Amino acid sequence: MKLTFLTSAVVATLFAAGAAHADTSNLVTNGSFEADKITNSAGWQQVSSVTGWTSTVHGNDAFELQEGYNQGGQGGFIAAAAAGTQYLELNTDQLTSISQFINTSSATDYTLSFAYAGRIDTPNSAISSMQVYWGGTLVDTVSAVNGVWTTASLTVSSATDFTKLTFKSTGPTSAASFGSYLDNVSVTAVAAAVPEPGTYAMLLAGLGMIGFTASRSKAKAKAKAKV
Repeated sequence: MKLTFLTSAVVATLFAAGAAHADTSNLVTNGSFEADKITNSAGWQQVSSVTGWTSTVHGNDAFELQEGYNQGGQGGFIAAAAAGTQYLELNTDQLTSISQFINTSSATDYTLSFAYAGRIDTPNSAISSMQVYWGGTLVDTVSAVNGVWTTASLTVSSATDFTKLTFKSTGPTSAASFGSYLDNVSVTAVAAAVPEPGTYAMLLAGLGMIGFTASRSKAKAKAKAKV
C-alpha cells in the first residue's frame, strides 16, 4: 500500500512539473505600451517615463507614444497598432535606446518576439533601423519597412536570474527624430515537451504492476517463513 501511494504521488508530481514547463506567460512588463495613456488629442505624446521601461534619454524627450493611423500627423499606416491601440516611436528628437530587465531563469530558452515598423515620411525615404540586445549581446538587427508592421521572433537563452532586453535605434542617422515604431514585445519561456496523458497512464500502470509484484513477493516470503 505504501508503494501504491508513492506511485500516485510520483504521477502527481510529474503532472505538476509538466504544467510548470508549459507556462508561456509574457514576462515583459507593458510590452504593448498601453499602460500610460496619451492624454492629448494629437495622437502622439512625448513623456519622461513609460511603465516597465527605461530610456537612455532623460526628461520629456525620453519616450514618444503614438496611437492611431497618423504617425505624428502623417497618415498611411496599414494597421494603427500591432497590439492594442498604442505603440512606441523609438526616437524623439535623437537616436534613443530603451531597456527592461526580464525576470528569467538560468539555463532556460525563451522566445523573444516584437513588432516593428518605420515612419512613412522619413526625409529622402530613409529607412529606420534598430538593434536588439539580450543580456548585452546583439541578437538581431532589423530595418523597418515604412508603414507596415513586421513581426520578428527568435530564440534566446538566459544564464542569469535577470536578463536585460534592449532596443537601440540606429537610424536613420540623417533624420534622427524619425524613429522606428515598436509594439507587442513579448518574452515567453520555451515550453518543454509534455508527455501525453496516455504516457502518464502507462507509467501509472507500470508502477502499479511493480507495486503489485512487490506485494506478492512479500506475501510469499512471509508464507515461507511460517513453514
